[in-house]
Amino acid sequence: MKARAKSRVKDSTRSDVKDLNVLASRAMVATYTAYTRALESSSKGVLRIDNADLVRVSRDGSIAVVGKAKPRRKVNVGQVITVRRVESEASGCSA
Repeated sequence: MKARAKSRVKDSTRSDVKDLNVLASRAMVATYTAYTRALESSSKGVLRIDNADLVRVSRDGSIAVVGKAKPRRKVNVGQVITVRRVESEASGCSA
């Protein structure tokens, strides 16, 4: 009986890990897609963080360092954080 229970646990953790890998790859694609769309639609460029520097990337690929990026929040391993959604009206975007 115990062998079956252990087998189910191993199977469920394998499927959970597979699901997490699928989720991570989808998140990576979605983040890159959002970045490229923002880059295409913005005339001034997109701000991003590169090696603790805040940089502006323009459509032509030129990079200008805007300033140093300080961490806003320290997150411990295993800590759950919530992210708020920015509505299109609040951000000044038109869809």
